[in-house]
Formats: sequence, structure tokens, C-alpha cells
Amino acid sequence: MGTRRPENIRSFAVCAHGGAGKTSLVEAMLFDNGQITRMGSVQSGNTVSDFQSEEQKRQISISTSLLTLERKGNTFYALDAPGYADFTGEMSAAIRVADTAMILVSSVGGIEVQTSRAWEYAEHHNAPVAFVISKMDRENADFEKVLADVKSQFSQNALPVFLPIGSGEKFSGIIDVIKNKAYTSKPDGSGKFQESDVPADLAAQVEKAKEAIVEAAVEMEDSLMEKYLEGESISDSELSGVLKKAIAARRIMPVFANSATANIGVHQLLDFIGNYFPSPVDIGAIDAYDGERKIQVEPKLDAPFSALCFKVMADAFVGKLSFLRVYSGELSSEGNNIYNVNRNEDERISSFKLMNGKDGKDVKEIIAGDIIAIPKLSSAKVGDTLATKGGFPGQFAPIEFPKPVYSVAVIAKSRADEDKLGNAISRILEEDCSLTFEKNAETRDNVLSGMGDMHISIVLSKMKERYGVDLDTNIPQVPYRETIRKMSEAQGKHKKQSGGHGQYGDVYIRYRPLERGEGFKFIDSVVGGAVPRNFIPAVEKGLREYMTAGPLAGFPVVDFSAELYYGSYHDVDSSEMSFKLATRLSFRKGIMDASPVLLEPVMNVEVTIPEQFMGDIMGNFNSRRGRVMGMEAHGKLQVVKAQCPLAEMFRYAIDLRSMTSGEGSFSMEYSHYEEVPGDLAKKIIAAHKKEEEDDE
Repeated sequence: MGTRRPENIRSFAVCAHGGAGKTSLVEAMLFDNGQITRMGSVQSGNTVSDFQSEEQKRQISISTSLLTLERKGNTFYALDAPGYADFTGEMSAAIRVADTAMILVSSVGGIEVQTSRAWEYAEHHNAPVAFVISKMDRENADFEKVLADVKSQFSQNALPVFLPIGSGEKFSGIIDVIKNKAYTSKPDGSGKFQESDVPADLAAQVEKAKEAIVEAAVEMEDSLMEKYLEGESISDSELSGVLKKAIAARRIMPVFANSATANIGVHQLLDFIGNYFPSPVDIGAIDAYDGERKIQVEPKLDAPFSALCFKVMADAFVGKLSFLRVYSGELSSEGNNIYNVNRNEDERISSFKLMNGKDGKDVKEIIAGDIIAIPKLSSAKVGDTLATKGGFPGQFAPIEFPKPVYSVAVIAKSRADEDKLGNAISRILEEDCSLTFEKNAETRDNVLSGMGDMHISIVLSKMKERYGVDLDTNIPQVPYRETIRKMSEAQGKHKKQSGGHGQYGDVYIRYRPLERGEGFKFIDSVVGGAVPRNFIPAVEKGLREYMTAGPLAGFPVVDFSAELYYGSYHDVDSSEMSFKLATRLSFRKGIMDASPVLLEPVMNVEVTIPEQFMGDIMGNFNSRRGRVMGMEAHGKLQVVKAQCPLAEMFRYAIDLRSMTSGEGSFSMEYSHYEEVPGDLAKKIIAAHKKEEEDDE
């Protein structure tokens, strides 16, 4: 096959809090590498990364873009991940498949919420990390302060390999600490620079920074460590030899300074990536699983081909694009199929595409380390393992996505929209794994759930733009329940005579409350044939049918037993239907006589926040009828555990963001049902009855 090798590949996920300059940096990289003739801007909506109409309209990234750069014999794969909290799942997937996490931190804004989240994902995946302190040309830029914060909040292994020359309006270049050279540029975006010696006033700072790098790097080789401890100097070539190992091992997390919009320090960053960022070979084997057995997947060309699908995108021209990270082996598009291990399906390959935003360049071969797209794989979903049939023995672990925290009920505006809804939703769900859709059988709501109001808003815009589906939204209905608090007995007698065969059924049923969560029990205590055996199943069937809409407010009735203990029948006029109708009369009267109450779902909620917001969060739970169950410290963050009615949680994602300036996150899951307070129950029942009247 081709001459490319895994050791010449560099992949990195570019991550940050929104507005730190990720997309601008990637744009400058493409420009400096000669792939575009002028740099676009986020504000103008003409960057290579942000090509979706919603991204251009809102001036934020909402989906990870893949950029491919060929530079000095190496292939770079840059994954420009969204920085807005609603799209954090995209960031997680990008870090999972890249060999390095490149985390941008604004020199003005410092560490923000999504900066910390990017660090957490990198920690979780044990990924090598590089920090870029961006926007050094902005007013109030402070490299030293941000570097100190990165060290204290993330890792002391964050060591500057570039130092800025000046800041704000006086930012004129960077110093490469390893090469001991200064590179100065005009802030005109051209990327042109001049190389010179380090300015005398910065020489001591550069020497100190290099000493820290040498001290950390020599730990990677015993012979160099001995040489260093004996006071001998470490040559630049010796340092270069171990620096890549130190970065791959997370012993050094290089820190850079630059300005993407002024295009200062970007050329040097690209060269550093090529020289020192780890290749797939440097990262080494990763885990896959053959059932319960863990197997090691080596990034070797002679190993069986294996890849992980980490993203699916609908392209207006090409159709479905499946994005793959190749972990082992090599594959040609000519005459080969690709096998979906998870779904046991074999598919024909049409082509492989090296992507630059929305544009793809066809290639015939792919190798371990490549990150590419394949068009028209009908079976591939995010998290699927792709291989050659019979070649690869395992599956990669699925990609973890955060659970949705914000839900809306969607209502089709027309019958035509309703007809198209199912197909549109299934396409959208293929692309977005942090989204769920459920048709709630009880409330009859179509519930769309995502990571926040912006996430849902963008999904609805996509559905209208791509598939012509126009939807309204509402707050989802709460799936209330009804139950009883005391025992009651009720007769139900159905008798009808209108010529010919009549209808006759007569039942006596005793209703008792059960413990919460026990559901429904039917007890047959009939003796002496008061109700013939062949009609007793009709009584139970009738109860199960009628309990789905209780007499209090039309919600399902739960946690009760119904004991059929007596009745009567007619030799000719009795039938299954007669006994079902008699059961209905008994049920409605019996439940209403048994002190019925309304139940509501209560959720277990975990909120993760900085400590300064503890008072606000706890007070807010009290206002939502919630109960704080406990607190735990997780590093510098606090986790508040609470229980709160679902009815109070539908807007919590928005309110939490407002209360904590975006620094809080939460998860929730169903806990149990409990009684709705009397005054509130009256309002819910009255509202439900009014709805019924309006529908009539």
C-alpha cells in the first residue's frame, strides 16, 4: 500500500470554553499551512470549521469539525470541538479519539467552566495535554496569572515551552524555550515572522523555563537522569529525544502563548506539534474487549484493521458521513468491504475522505492513526467498532455521552409535519448522542431531551431547515399517578334490557391500598359460583384497563389491590362485556370512596458546583419543594445531593446556569413517587378537568 506511517501522524482535539479562540486558531493553522488563502473569522461566518448555518448564525461551534493538514512529512488531524456547555458531548468524543488534548485558555478570561470540563475529560481518558494561552494581543492579557492558575487548578506538569514577548498591544512575538530563539511578527495576520536571539531582559525567565523542562524530561531515561544529577549539561538533541516521551506520558504538559487572529506564534506551534506531539506509536496500545476479555490493540500496519465510529453527520450533498478513528492495520477502498462488529453487518466502501470542515478529499488507503470519514455507511452508529470481517476479534468500549438534563414536549404544527417527524428525529438522533426522544404513552407527549435550551433550539432549527418539519414546544406533562389511602367496597351492577338478549353483570369488589411501588394485585375470593369462573378474567381485564385513567384526574391508578368477593349473573344476559362494564362502575365508585390522592415522580438530583454557590443552590431547592440529602467535596467542587419533584425540574438546567454563571452542572434520575401536597393537587385536578371539558 502507500508510504505513510503511523509514526508520522499527529491528532489533537482543540478544546476550550466558548470564546477562547479555538476556531480562530484552527483557521490560522490552515492559513499558515497554505491550505486557505485568507483567514476567515467567526464573526463573519466564513471559517472552515464553523460551516453549518446554525454555527454561522449564532457565531459558536455546535459540532466537532475535522481538519486535515499535511506538513513537513506529517499528517495532522485537528478536531475543533464546541466550547458551549450544551455540546459538551462533542468535546468528550473528540478527546476520546485524539492522541492529545489541546486546551485553550484565554489570557483575559482565564480558566472557565468548559476549560475545567475539557481537563476532566482528558484526565478520564488519560490523554496527553497541551495548553494554549490565547488572545495574548488583547487588553488585560496576563500570561503569568493564567499559567499560575493552570498549574494550581490542573497540574504542576504544565510547563511553558513558548513565552510571550509583551502582551496586549505590545504583544509582538514568542520565545521558543527549547530552541532559545525569539520569533517576532507584525500583528497583521500575515503570519510572517523574524527569528532573532532572546531579548536580554527575558533571558533569565527563558533559562528558568528551560531548566524546568529539562528537569522533567530527563526523568524519562535513567542515563540522562544520572547525567543531569551529576551536573552535566543536557544537549538540545538529547532533550528533543525525551521531550516527546515526556509529553506522551503526561510528565510534561507544554504551554504555548499566541494570538490566532493576529497570527502570532501559530507557525511555531505547528512545528512543535510535528516535532513533539505524540504519534499513535508513542501512545502505544489501547484497550478493546473480546467479551469480558481485555485485548491490546497495537497501532501497527500489519495488525488486523480496526476503527471506532465517533461521529455521524448528515451532509446535504454526500449524504451520511461516518467519522472513524483507525486504531490498527490498514485498508484500501478498492474492492474491500468494511464490517460493523456491533451490528454484524458488512458494507461496501465507496471512498475514504480526508476532511477539512465540510469538504473532503478522497484517498484510497487509510492506516492506523488516521481520522477520516466514510460516506454512505448505512449501519454505522456512534460507538460502533468497524473492522474487516473475521479479522479483528474485539470491540472498543462505547463512547460516553452526558445524559440529557432539559426536556420539552414537541408538537407538530400540521399533519404533514407529524408524518415527517419520525424520520427526521431518527436522522437527528443518529448524529447527536446527547439527545433522546421518547413517545410517552401515559401523557401522550413527544418528549425531546438534550443538554439545554440552546441545544434543543438548534435541533428544532435543523429539523425545519433539513427535513421541513415545523414543531412547537411546550413544558412536558408530569406523569402523575393516583392511589388510595384506605379500604373501600363498591358494587358495580350493569343491567340493560332493550329487546332480544339483554346485558347483566354484577360484582362486589374490595379495594385496599398497597405499599408504594407494589403496583396492582387482583384477588379472586368468589365462592359458590356467585360469579361464574369464565367471567372472572373479564373482571380482572376490566380493572387493568380502567386503572390506566383514574377517576380523580384521569391519571393511572397504582399501588392497590382489588378483591372480587361476590356478585351475581344471569343465565342468558350475562357476558364478558357485561361484567367489564359492571367492573367499571365498581372501580370508579370504590376508588373515590377510598380517599384517593395524587402522586408525583420525585427525582434524585446531583449538582456539582464551586463552593461559593452552595447557599444559592440549597435555598433554590427549598423553593422547588426539594430536600437536600447530603453534600460531598470533590476536589475544589461541592456535590449537593437532593431529591426534588420532577414538576419543579424542567427548567433547572437554565436556572442553574444562571445561578452559577455557567459553572454548575447536574444529573438526575427517577427515585420514587410520593403524594402531592393538597393545595397543589387541587390545582392539578382542576386543570385536568378543564382540559377534558375543552376537549369535549
